Amino acid sequence: MPWLFGLLGLALIVVIGLVVLGRETARLSDAARPAVFDLTEAVHFIADRLPEATQARISHDDVRWVLLADADLLEEATAVVDPDDEETEVVDEELAIARILALADESGRELEDVDVVAVLDGRMAYLEAIGAIGPEA
Repeated sequence: MPWLFGLLGLALIVVIGLVVLGRETARLSDAARPAVFDLTEAVHFIADRLPEATQARISHDDVRWVLLADADLLEEATAVVDPDDEETEVVDEELAIARILALADESGRELEDVDVVAVLDGRMAYLEAIGAIGPEA
């Protein structure tokens, strides 16, 4: 008779475990995966999708440099934004390209404006691919 109680207890534990596992699996399947920007992955993704003329002029290191320079400029621009003002445009795209080109000249990099535009367009495609931007859920 004690073995029957042991068997029932074991069955109860297994059922509870399966119910909890099923509930958590369902909950996690409904939750969106967090979008993580991996710089190395982004550089390869963007460099592989650049136009041929741009690929001939710039290296993976240049793509990485443009991404980091743009991130630094975005960080500077968002440091002074009033979070209560919903109408504020954080960064003008043309101004960002001009600032990246100015930084490139200062650092001795030979980048053309079409190269910077292609890299930034590739960054947007990468952000869409990882689910960081796109239509509202």
